[in-house]
Amino acid sequence: MQNILTGVVLHRRPYRETSSIVDFFTREHGRLSAVCRGVHGGKSAKSQEKKSLLQPFQALQLVFSGKSDLKTLVQVESDGRGFTLQGNALFCALYLNELLNRLLPADIAFPVTYDLYLASVLRLSENQSMEAVLREFEIHLLADLGYGFSWHEDLQSNTEIEPNGEYYFTLEQGFQLLANADKSKNRFSGESVLKAARYEWDKESLSTAKRVTRMALKPLLGDKPLKSRELFQKMEQTK
Repeated sequence: MQNILTGVVLHRRPYRETSSIVDFFTREHGRLSAVCRGVHGGKSAKSQEKKSLLQPFQALQLVFSGKSDLKTLVQVESDGRGFTLQGNALFCALYLNELLNRLLPADIAFPVTYDLYLASVLRLSENQSMEAVLREFEIHLLADLGYGFSWHEDLQSNTEIEPNGEYYFTLEQGFQLLANADKSKNRFSGESVLKAARYEWDKESLSTAKRVTRMALKPLLGDKPLKSRELFQKMEQTK
């Protein structure tokens, strides 16, 4: 019997006349890609149902065949969890999808990240703080991928970060106490770093987390721009 996996659609692109290649994020096997036949052009109820299911932000039950990197989707059903997203919340969720599709290695399970993804999309659908949702997801994803760093400790001196201190951040050494004469652009208050570590969000801690995670993600994402960010910027320009 073929295993039933739980997963979501990250990205879909046309393939030949009636098929799509879909990138999935599954709880059991992580990111994988599959050919999904009969998605385009078909007018049957079964074809229309499959097309409606293979959309982002719906939790699915999936059966695949094949042992190659590109599998074949055999069966897809809803597991009853779907999320309605509009406006900025939609762009934020697309950003999460793009992060996962570009950063996750293929065929390696990240079950905690999968559960957090669904929880994050739910929070976005409920119009909770988008900045908080994104920062918490980025911090977790970096750690789960093995690129995490301490938000509590000055790694150079092996001492705890002090709320009244000023710190700078580097990818190689994390947060380090800033000398008074140093005018580093990457300076952060100890208080904002510690608040970010505890997910206690205010304007300064959100700004600190955004700047730090952006620095940490940049070498992993490379120079290719994020499409979700470009779409969001275009939307903002048309307002």
